[in-house]
This record gives sequence, C-alpha cells and structure tokens, in this order.
Amino acid sequence: MTLILIGVIDMLILYDFNMSTRTQTITISASVLKWARITLFGARIDDAASKLKITRTELSEWESNNPTISLSQLKRISKIYKRHISVLLLETPPFSQHPPKFRKLPDFENATFEQSTFLAIREAQDIQNKTIFLLENKHNIFLREIKEAAKNPSLLATKVIELLSIDEQSRFKSRTSKDQLTIWKRLLESRGILVLELKFSVTDSRAFAIFDSIAPLIVLNSKDSDNARIFSLFHELGHIALGETDLDDDLTLDRRYISKSEILCNDFAAQILVPNDLLKKRAGSITNFSDDKVKEIANILKVSSVVIWRRLRDERYISANQFDQISSKLSVFEPFANRGGGKKFGANKNTHLYIKIKQKGEFFISEVFEAFNQNRISYYDVLNYTGIKSVYLSRLQKLMYK
Repeated sequence: MTLILIGVIDMLILYDFNMSTRTQTITISASVLKWARITLFGARIDDAASKLKITRTELSEWESNNPTISLSQLKRISKIYKRHISVLLLETPPFSQHPPKFRKLPDFENATFEQSTFLAIREAQDIQNKTIFLLENKHNIFLREIKEAAKNPSLLATKVIELLSIDEQSRFKSRTSKDQLTIWKRLLESRGILVLELKFSVTDSRAFAIFDSIAPLIVLNSKDSDNARIFSLFHELGHIALGETDLDDDLTLDRRYISKSEILCNDFAAQILVPNDLLKKRAGSITNFSDDKVKEIANILKVSSVVIWRRLRDERYISANQFDQISSKLSVFEPFANRGGGKKFGANKNTHLYIKIKQKGEFFISEVFEAFNQNRISYYDVLNYTGIKSVYLSRLQKLMYK
C-alpha cells in the first residue's frame, strides 16, 4: 500500500495530470523533515527556510508538528534537501542514514558546514552502508589484528607496516606524490579499509573517518594537496584503530594545542611514513639540519619537509625549541619534488570513470562487481551502486582490472 502511494505521489508531481499540485495536500513526519534539513543545512536553519521560500518560524513549526503541505511544497523540499520523495514520506528517519557521531561534533544541529561537506558525509555513509551489505556483515580482520596496539603509536605503526607488508618498493617506486597516494590507498583497501576521495570544503574538514567493524571508512578531501591526503590517510587510520569516528579540520603537528587522540594519530602517521630505521639511515650522520638537507630527505622519503622536521624532533635529532622556531615558517604539506619529469595529465574519454573510481574507491567498486558475478545483486544494482550509465559499465570494468 505504501509503495503504491509513493508511486502515485511521484506520478502526480512528475506528470501533474494536467492539474495544479498546489491543491493537493499530504501530511509528512516532522522528525523526517528535521532530519532531512540538518543533514544538509545543519545549524543554518535560516538558509533552509529561505531556499524553501518560507519563514524560519514556519519551518520550526513544520519540524515540531507533523505538517500538512501541498504536493508542490513536497516537491520543493525534495529538490532543496536532495532527498527522494519516498524517503520524505517515511514515518521516521532511516536508521542507516542518521548523522555520524563524530567525536568532536556531538550534534549536527550545531554544525555550520558548507553543503558540499554535508553531501560528502551523506555519500560516504551511503557507500559504507552498501559495503556492509556487500560484505554480508563479516567483521574486518585487519581491525582485530591492530586493536591491541592502537593506544601506542610506535607499536601500532610497527604492526601496520608488518600487516601491510610495507617495503622499499612500496615507499620508493612512485615518481610523484599522486602516485604514492595511490600506492598507500591500495595497501589499505587490500585489507578492507574503504578509502574515498570526495570534494568538500577544506576549511570544514581535511579528512574524516567513520568507524565500523565491518566496513571502516576514510574520506580524503580531493581539494587538498597530495601530501596532505597521504598524511590524512594514516592519521584517519589511527582514529579507525582507536574505534573512533572523527572529523579533522586541521592537520597541525603542534603538540601544545591538540588532544591526546590527535597527538597519537599524528605520531602514528609520522612513524608509518618515516620509520626510525629510514630516518636514521638518511639523517643519522647529519649534525646541522638546514632547509635544503631536510627537503632532500623529504623528497627521498616522499613526504613533506614538515613531517621530517617533526620526526627529527621526536627522535631528538633537534630540540623542541628548534622545531617550534622552524615550524611557524613551514608550509605544512607541500608536495615533494618530482625529479622524473613525469607526463602531464590530460583528460580523455575515461576521465570521468577515473574520477568515479577515486570518489567511490577501488575496494567498493570491486566488491560491487564481485557481488554481481556471484548473482547477489542485479545489473541495475551495479549501475545504482557505481553511479554510472550502462554504456560505460564494461569500460569501468576494464579500468578496474587492467
């Protein structure tokens, strides 16, 4: 009966049946309406009201008492909130799409993010929920293996390097920071960590993680520099190891102004990227560290010079005071130099598919194809999950498995 009603409503709105939808009314859930608003506008209720062409008072009333509205208003809400009409007609907000409980953001009603950030969080949740289904609720073994070491950054870094089989080829094969990021992402995805690259406001967030024991997820900001994303990737993995859902708006390496959890995740990320043996090999014989010498080491190890300075301080090659004097002058995550003169990127017929792979992650897309090959999902599910047109599906498969 509900499905029939939804179909009728959609037909009325899409085709209008040659009559004005303004004369047709329907009652919707106040809680669903409020959920739809805060997952795209957060605390910006005035902006939401303005877009809906009603007053703040009217919108507050709608969100307090189940409103009876016209079908044209329902259509506008669907368009403005970017939620399908069938979802807006639910009695309660869908549990799987409740806002994540970010550690430093207890309530989405107080969030003042840009819409691109809210949309990135929504897309990440959607992909995570679909992955949980595709993985048939099997818990991630990698998380179990690193759990005991999670509270000690040195032990955690050692354990992760061992489990991911990070060797010299993993560290030194790439010629650009972009290539190195791909290598690191694939290593994590090989152990069931979802890694997405989505475009949202850098001032809102550099990256975020949504913990789940089945489909742990890391989202990198595609607007950020490659080296910043590399550091964020392992910083967020630290949060995942701690079982935390967190959103990071800064990548400061200053110990004085950040929480214990942030310090731990920074220490872990820095030790993954610059372990003690490699640092000693490159810096052990140096007595006076200049900018040029540090940049040379950074280029070899494919990290930003600020990470090398940080590791030099941690391992007491330089004093804390020296680091404090230097850090204020550093660009935090500049890309390392590419001495190979690599080929410049040019758009081609597959560019939009490469972008789709980066957005949704190789791990997720490969699980979609595997489920389809096992007849667990339909052809139309594949198109829905990947978000591409049928004409591009075979090309996407070739790019994934070439």
